[in-house]
Amino acid sequence: MLCLFRNSRIHPRLDRYAILASLISVFAWLYFAFIEKSLLTKLLEGKALIVDLVFGVPLVLALAIVVYALVYWTLKLIVILLLPQAIIHIEPETTESQLDEQVAELEEQHGKEYWNRDDSIEEGDHSNKHSNKDR
Repeated sequence: MLCLFRNSRIHPRLDRYAILASLISVFAWLYFAFIEKSLLTKLLEGKALIVDLVFGVPLVLALAIVVYALVYWTLKLIVILLLPQAIIHIEPETTESQLDEQVAELEEQHGKEYWNRDDSIEEGDHSNKHSNKDR
């Protein structure tokens, strides 16, 4: 389910409505925070405490982003469950064949012993072992 959620997009016709619903919820949140709770009037009249300025305004703006993401992802999950034909599947960026090619390239660069080395050996001890092998 998580793979389907991550590797899919809502169809462009339906995506517009999901974005619109998310933006409406953000405007509703900002209206509630600034107008209903009178944060804007406090700021404009100069009655805002330093706590309102330092923590209140950034928190309200950060939560607007959270509200947008929450509404959009909830709508995406609903579309996945109820309207699976409105989902466009996106191929993951890296496939196993690409990973195998990357591993082969790294083995060519560093040699096959690179994968078998002991990470607990410090660099100084590692150089001493190689110098003892040469003798």
